[in-house]
Amino acid sequence: MIIDGHAYCFPPRDEAAGYSSVEEKWLEFQREMSGHHQPVWRVRDRAPADNSTLINPETRELHDVQFTVHRNRITWDYEGETYTKQYYPPMLYRGDAPAELLVTEMDYAGVDIALLHTSTQLGRLNDYLAEAASQYPDRLKWLVNIPEAHILDDPDAAMAEATRWLATDGAAGYQFHAKFYYLGGNTEPWDGESMRPFWDAIATPGSTVYFTLLGARDESRYTVAERDTYIEEQRILARWMERYPDVNAVITHGFPWRSYVEDDRVVLTDDLWDVFESPRCHLQLLFAIQIGNLFEYPWTETEAALQQCIERIGADRLIYGTDMPMVGRFCTYRQTLGQYLNHCKFLSDSERQSIIGGTAARLMGIDT
Repeated sequence: MIIDGHAYCFPPRDEAAGYSSVEEKWLEFQREMSGHHQPVWRVRDRAPADNSTLINPETRELHDVQFTVHRNRITWDYEGETYTKQYYPPMLYRGDAPAELLVTEMDYAGVDIALLHTSTQLGRLNDYLAEAASQYPDRLKWLVNIPEAHILDDPDAAMAEATRWLATDGAAGYQFHAKFYYLGGNTEPWDGESMRPFWDAIATPGSTVYFTLLGARDESRYTVAERDTYIEEQRILARWMERYPDVNAVITHGFPWRSYVEDDRVVLTDDLWDVFESPRCHLQLLFAIQIGNLFEYPWTETEAALQQCIERIGADRLIYGTDMPMVGRFCTYRQTLGQYLNHCKFLSDSERQSIIGGTAARLMGIDT
């Protein structure tokens, strides 16, 4: 069985998607794109630009921009010019990714099951993802998310909502984004006393929590400086796992791979492995979505790093994921799977099977 441990479905960009207004959703999109590594260019002549057209790099304050759409790309007007970046892959003509599209892509690539993640800029999607999974109960599972910035506004309500959704058919765990927690103005670490009642309700024995640690500190996203802030988030996770030793933890996306690129290869440092002293800590492998604009399929530059992951963590704690459909910026769905099926010759058959489906199936309680 082949399981994509990290995929997306989401509604059109011009829908409020759980927000009070479309404008509120656009603000979250601007915040996401202002730190994203996809290149910016000026629409009228395709001249290179940068994220300073969206955000003041010194103060981290978002500019007042007007969003539009040009040739299916999200554009914004800043100081009399219009700029864009290819955040959505070109194939998403309407700017949405319905369940039908994902399942069709899965059929063609040979993927049996996909686990749906979410992110704030795409919407507040518990209803949407639950409906997607109900349409294809044998093909799609999903992760519950409560807006991290607002959990502490009303912890009891957040706990009740999360618990209700986690009992829904197809829900395979809870996803927590560290960066959105901090963007809400919270300064206490997310394993601190204030968050403890929430975690006590969510982190039940045998459950699985998916932690998105990339770009947690806004000022360092997608830079080499992210190494330090990322390791700090790993240390918080290690403390969290000490408190909840009977809960499975999954680090989504993998490490911040592009921050560890040196001399055309990924070079991992020793401090990355400390968090995996917990036997219930797992790692997703999403190379293409992070370094697809740096290297070409089959991403041989990552193979030494993958070998290290197997040696230091074990294939039975590694999970194939894609970020589909966003990975369409750089490659096809079949190529993301081909990296493991047709390349990485050092993998044994059992290691290969663990990565492309076995580990994810075990965490979700799926018989293979």
